Amino acid sequence: MLSLGLIDELKDFHQRFNDKKIKENSQDYQHGIFQSIGFKEFHEYLTASENISQEERDKLKIKGIESLKQATRRYARKQNKWVRNRFLKRPASNVPPVYGLDVTDVTNWETTVLTPALEILDCLQKGEQPSAQPIRAEGVDSRNKRSHHMCDLCEKVIIGDLEWTAHQKSRNHLYQVRTKRKAEQASDQDPNPTKHPNVSDRKVPVL
Repeated sequence: MLSLGLIDELKDFHQRFNDKKIKENSQDYQHGIFQSIGFKEFHEYLTASENISQEERDKLKIKGIESLKQATRRYARKQNKWVRNRFLKRPASNVPPVYGLDVTDVTNWETTVLTPALEILDCLQKGEQPSAQPIRAEGVDSRNKRSHHMCDLCEKVIIGDLEWTAHQKSRNHLYQVRTKRKAEQASDQDPNPTKHPNVSDRKVPVL
C-alpha cells in the first residue's frame, strides 16, 4: 500500500475532503469512507502544523505506518475468524466449499495464490471439480442434524449437534450460565436462605 502511493493519496484526499471537516469540527472517522483502514491512522500526520520540524513530521509518519500495520493485522484476524465461524465451524447446507491457499511468501504470490485461485474459479464456473481439495469443515461427518437437545437454562429445544454446539457458545446461553453460577454462590454463602432470623423454631398448635 505504501509503495503504491498511499501517502500521496491520503494527502490529496485530506486536502479535498477532510481538511474542511476538521476545521468545522465535524469529522467522524466512524462512518463512510473515512473509516477505511489507512486514513484515520495518519490523522496526526495529515493534520500536523506546517511549523513543525521535518524530524517531527517523519516521526508522525512512522507512527501512522505502525498504526496502519496494527489495524491491518486486526482486520485480517477478524476476517479469518469470520470465515472459520461462518464456513468451517457452523456451515449451513448452502455454504460453498472453502479452499485454502498458502500466502506465507508474498514474493511468490502469483504462483501460490493468484494462479491456483483463478484455476479453482475457472473449474467452478465450468461445473468441474478443481484439482485442489477444499478445507474440511469441522465435525461434518459426526454431527447429527436431527438430534434434540434441551437447554434447561434457556428453556429451549435445540435441533442438531452443530446448532447445539453453537448455542452453548452463544451470548444468551453464557449469560444464563453466569446468572446460575452467581445464584449458586450466593446460596452457598447463606446455609439457610429461606429462614427468616425472627422466626422461631417452636411448634405452634393448630386450633
